[in-house]
Amino acid sequence: MRHLAILGSTGSIGTSTLDVVRAHPERLSVAALAAGRNRDLLKVQCEAFRPRCVSVGSREDAEWLRSNLPYRPDIHWGGEGLLACALHAGADTVVAAIVGSAGLASTEAALRAGRRVCVANKESLVVGGALMHEAALAGGGELLPVDSEHAALHQLLAGRDPASIREVRITASGGPFRDWPLARIQAATIDQALNHPTWKMGPKITIDSATLMNKGLEVIEASVLFGLQADQVAVTVHPQSQVHAMVGFHDGSYQLQVCANDMKLPIQYCLLYPDKQPGPVAPYPWDEARHWTFEAPDLERFPCLGLAFRALRAGGTAPALLNAANEVAVAAFLQGRLGFWDIQACNHETLDRIDARPLESLAQVLDADAAARRHAEGWVHARA
Repeated sequence: MRHLAILGSTGSIGTSTLDVVRAHPERLSVAALAAGRNRDLLKVQCEAFRPRCVSVGSREDAEWLRSNLPYRPDIHWGGEGLLACALHAGADTVVAAIVGSAGLASTEAALRAGRRVCVANKESLVVGGALMHEAALAGGGELLPVDSEHAALHQLLAGRDPASIREVRITASGGPFRDWPLARIQAATIDQALNHPTWKMGPKITIDSATLMNKGLEVIEASVLFGLQADQVAVTVHPQSQVHAMVGFHDGSYQLQVCANDMKLPIQYCLLYPDKQPGPVAPYPWDEARHWTFEAPDLERFPCLGLAFRALRAGGTAPALLNAANEVAVAAFLQGRLGFWDIQACNHETLDRIDARPLESLAQVLDADAAARRHAEGWVHARA
């Protein structure tokens, strides 16, 4: 039996994780739930799973939960609440699904405490991947990727001699603007950018998919997770989102991982690893007629992907600078303070203006994050 702490329980990954728990009541239980502002859904989740440790975003919401839950768990709030859930004594597995760099400290703490950490918060690996590996080694923690592409690579690379690997490729749907001309992309609206053709996700990751920044972050994540150089990681646009990753070998052959485009599959893979059990997703229907297409990404129309490769090659704090600037720019776009094309411009400007430093500590990463946010916010304000 694995006992879960789910950080980000009311988001798309968190709710899918609870669907997997429902499918495996004999193997999975919930020890802790942490959410942000969606206290109503968190209350429903608490009533269904009765975790002993709960956290919300604010003190006010914590008091509201305390007054409205029919039982008395330990209730926390804010960053300290995330840590309380991640380190709860009754949890041995942490699902890290807090969006953005806010999940960095709790992910690191869980690894250092020896937990299995199923990472859906790619920013933790993007901005401080070497530190996450160091924490896992120091504490005996285990790091498994929830992103569908990286869970696919984890399966394809298991037991392989690294010397046999020529490259890995992760696939991208191409987002809602895959076929749009550059001028139309530059003028895209919020509603258009949120209309993803394949996946149903939260607003931030959906915008990142529209810019291909999400794929750029995943390139950095793949490099960190599997010890790959920048020229060993590539992106292939695959609109059907059913081939999730491929590995190319020196003999010219490739192996591909295929499954339905449902996040419950990689979540279950991480939670039950190394076992593979029937779950809430039906087997892939090979007898149905279909076609798959593959194409190269266009870096002129989607420059954020190129910026991610630039940050990966620069190393050190460069990925943290890019991630922080992007979080600011995406938030400003969703608030109507920036245009869609301004997102890449803000990211580019921040990488140009702030020097990257060798990665040394979590505090240094947080300082770089803060510096990039200040710069990006100033850039956004000047554009308003």
